[in-house]
Amino acid sequence: MDHNEWKLIYETYRKELYFYALSLTGNIADAEDLLQEAFLKAFLSYQSTGSIKYWLITFIRHEFYNMHRKRKKESSEESNLSSHPDILEKIIENEDRRQLYLAIQKLPIMMRDVLIQGIYLHMNDSEIAALNKITQENVRQIRSRAKKKLIQILEEVSQ
Repeated sequence: MDHNEWKLIYETYRKELYFYALSLTGNIADAEDLLQEAFLKAFLSYQSTGSIKYWLITFIRHEFYNMHRKRKKESSEESNLSSHPDILEKIIENEDRRQLYLAIQKLPIMMRDVLIQGIYLHMNDSEIAALNKITQENVRQIRSRAKKKLIQILEEVSQ
């Protein structure tokens, strides 16, 4: 791919991939690092083997998991993935959306990932299943359990 094609790819996917990375990390600096690393890695090593968008999503997700494992290993305490909710207030102005976002951050990683991919990245069940290497039925189960857990979390917050 030439420079203009990469520029178009960057401009096309930057915002939604940034929001995806931010949703995973809960931290602007880490999200920017993931996004920069994904585009750099794609520029240096991407081979036309499918959709660049899904390649970038997969790369961001894997790098996030690696970062999460590394931090968890370095610290015996559980890492707090939503350490900067005050920064997120600038992005999420509506209080209901903010509450939902914070509740999503409390979900286990796989539940959070499936919800984010469906809601924010507008992926269907077959795309989510292929990306996460699970069955479509498993995607539906994870989404259903995630919704139940979200309701439980939001009820606890409102009490």
